[in-house]
Amino acid sequence: MKLIYVASPYAGDIEKNTEFARKACRYVLEQGHAFFAPHLLYPTILSESIPEQRQLGIEMGLTILAKCDELWVCGDMISFGIQVEIKLAKQLGIPICYVSTDHILGIKKGAYAIWARSRTDSPLAGQSGFLCEGNNILIFQSQNDAEIKVKDIRNLCLNTSPVAEFQCLTYPAKYVSESHMHLETIQKLDMIPSFTPNTFEVKSQIYGDTGGHCMVGTVQFYLPELDKCVWISCNDECVIISSADSTWNEDGSDSWERYEEVMLYMTPFDQEIPEDARPWLPMIYKTLEYTIEQETKYLNNYAFSLPVAWLPESIKKNADLEYLTWLQAEGKEAQVVRGGKIQIEKNYLQRNQNTFNMNGSI
Repeated sequence: MKLIYVASPYAGDIEKNTEFARKACRYVLEQGHAFFAPHLLYPTILSESIPEQRQLGIEMGLTILAKCDELWVCGDMISFGIQVEIKLAKQLGIPICYVSTDHILGIKKGAYAIWARSRTDSPLAGQSGFLCEGNNILIFQSQNDAEIKVKDIRNLCLNTSPVAEFQCLTYPAKYVSESHMHLETIQKLDMIPSFTPNTFEVKSQIYGDTGGHCMVGTVQFYLPELDKCVWISCNDECVIISSADSTWNEDGSDSWERYEEVMLYMTPFDQEIPEDARPWLPMIYKTLEYTIEQETKYLNNYAFSLPVAWLPESIKKNADLEYLTWLQAEGKEAQVVRGGKIQIEKNYLQRNQNTFNMNGSI
């Protein structure tokens, strides 16, 4: 018997989502496993409306997740909280299983698969077969689901020469081919960027609360060389780049339900250096500038924490380089306040009274 961490939506229609979470847990039991569902336990003890208590619940849930055998993402919507759970599971090497709403509710439909055929002039040299992911053939409950998957795969292509073409077929067909094409191999080739880093247009910007007091800034960028848009979202913890607006659904793609399917890149600011983010770096800096401006304006007396290496040049150029160097040496993050100013720590000011004024900023 495995211990399964059950992740499903909670905020919004809490009554409906709670009932769905109960059904998800019953589904886990029917598969012969034990379950842990933090959103069925902690809200009975902690208040969701009190940020400190909500954060405590999240932290306790993540602590238990680290001790579970698997994470099961249940339902067709992946909230920002579930994204955090997915990220931790990946970091810890915990297997992740995605279970659709229809599967949990026992709704049976016809099966469809995707036939992939690579271009003869591609590195895969004309190979073809049923599309697999993780060595399993991708099977869908409806043709529409299969077509959405194909659309997402195409949108993830970052160059002008896609490796393969795709066709949705009923499954099993008259015969089931033993030929397989692996999505991981195709995407490894398709997701090699071929666009110029600084060639982009800002199409839209949006900032707000994604739920549970999680403030996020998102900028839509148009890449003319690829004739497609990407969405970059960030807060003071990480940046996520997607081929659809999975945060706000302003593009009407319902991509929040398949967050993993549209993600092009994700990194926590405290785990990678900016150079690892090329060629996305200019767009990430642009998104950070917007998010910092909005967040420090929206939240009074709030400081946006960010590793010095990730500070946009527009903020760095107005800061004291000696102080930024000291922060890096101390392993501390810069505190950016309203107006893009860097807030200086008191203990640093006390050591440098003759250099800095005492208003706490430069």
